[in-house]
Amino acid sequence: MAPAEPRLVPAPVPRGAHQCMLRAPMLRRTSLLLALLALGACKAKIGDACERSTDCSLQGERICDLSHRVNDLGVITTAGKGECTIDGCGRGTCPKEAACIKTYGTDFLSVACDPDREDVATFCDEGPELCEARGCLPNDGDASGNYTCPPRNDCDTNEVCLPEGLCADEITARTSCRRKCSSDRDCRNGYECRLTGTQGVYRAPDLDDYGNPSNVRICVPER
Repeated sequence: MAPAEPRLVPAPVPRGAHQCMLRAPMLRRTSLLLALLALGACKAKIGDACERSTDCSLQGERICDLSHRVNDLGVITTAGKGECTIDGCGRGTCPKEAACIKTYGTDFLSVACDPDREDVATFCDEGPELCEARGCLPNDGDASGNYTCPPRNDCDTNEVCLPEGLCADEITARTSCRRKCSSDRDCRNGYECRLTGTQGVYRAPDLDDYGNPSNVRICVPER
């Protein structure tokens, strides 16, 4: 009769080891979740340097604008970095460090217009000589000597007359969040702090107070 083969007896598991083995996967999942949350919380601010949109946010709501690439010294180069922004913003929708800016294409800023008279009739009480020089007509039967200035129509139907007196294409206008500033020191090298309201760069209008642009200082590429 052949001798019986010896049985392998599993080594005893130390007390508490089962709990540790169960907790290990849970700890790994928790650590991964915390790491992802940390990445989401550390999203770049508007105006920060970037090479791709994921440098600005992993959620995809911020993009990297590469239209003006500069290196750390502020020198324009294709190897430089752009800036983080949010496209298609509205008044009051940008993060606290930024303002929503409406930019009109400079290629269209060539036709002069009168922002006070574009599509609007006005009155003139500056005397016959000045009023007539502006193309205004005397009011019939008005003893006060006031003149009526007919509306002007210098801009096309798809354009608006900007406060600076130039027609701008409304269709190609773009809104985006831009970094606010008080001085050039608040901006990256290659950018300067400039007040909106000229060269087709305006603060996005407040729909509740459309006629008040309330200009703001933002970081823009150096001229």
